[in-house]
Amino acid sequence: MPESEAPVEWSWSDAPLVLPLAYQPREWNAVFIAFYIAEYSGSRVFITHVLEGEEDHAFEERLKKDIEDLASTLAVKYEYVEVMPSSQPPGVEEIAQAVVRTASEKKAQAIVMSAHREPLFRELFGRVSDHVARTSPSKVVLVETPQEGVAIPKNPRRILIPVLKEPHPDPYIIAAALTSSASVADVEITAAKVIQLPPTLPLDAVDTVHSLRKEEREFSFFTSLAIKTLGRFINPKILPVREVGGDVAHYVRERGIDVLVMFSSRETGFYSFLTKDEYGIVSRSPCVVIVTLPASGQTER
Repeated sequence: MPESEAPVEWSWSDAPLVLPLAYQPREWNAVFIAFYIAEYSGSRVFITHVLEGEEDHAFEERLKKDIEDLASTLAVKYEYVEVMPSSQPPGVEEIAQAVVRTASEKKAQAIVMSAHREPLFRELFGRVSDHVARTSPSKVVLVETPQEGVAIPKNPRRILIPVLKEPHPDPYIIAAALTSSASVADVEITAAKVIQLPPTLPLDAVDTVHSLRKEEREFSFFTSLAIKTLGRFINPKILPVREVGGDVAHYVRERGIDVLVMFSSRETGFYSFLTKDEYGIVSRSPCVVIVTLPASGQTER
């Protein structure tokens, strides 16, 4: 982007958030993210459950108690919404339609929902979260958990924002929301412009190639706008890689990153709505990845 003030929206409204839950342990990361975003933006959370016939959620009462405690700590208002689908048990598409319909009825600005690795068959034909992301009239925030038991720390200290194309404000806003109650000294937010270099070019070439230095300056300028507006220090860096997914995962392990936050603009259908490189990062990350997407039908950079 040019080095001038650009019309970038550096905040979310106080419109509601929809948080779909099936009352499973793996959904806690999505709960955590939704309530911190709600606290930051002043939003109400509509916790939406699509009824699936015989309800037997052994984890439900414990999760509801944890939600009550988190909401009390953050002073966030929330409501439970139960949706009865037309068929029992409902299929993936019907559950997704119920979630999207609830978001429209509640005039939600975003749907925040859990996503996780599935067997190959389900990944090929789509998870509930994928169907929601493809059709939602509002933003979607997918909280991708690489494997069961991986959780976002209560106070995430190291956050990475990997940027593959043009930077977008949403990952910066979410990073600020997750660290809103932390002191500056306790938090390290890094925005990394990921640049894939050909095998013939050494990885330290970013210091010498003129076009890459220009890209570094423009990226640093965008990040400086984020710092100025959000009031959080964000360290901009260029991350040269050979293979995007593997090298970003290596950096995450090396730096002890707690959570990744990235933007996807739905430009291709390589894997549902993610590009090949975006899917490489999500599928190989050792920590939770938050993927924010624009509303269906919107074209954002």
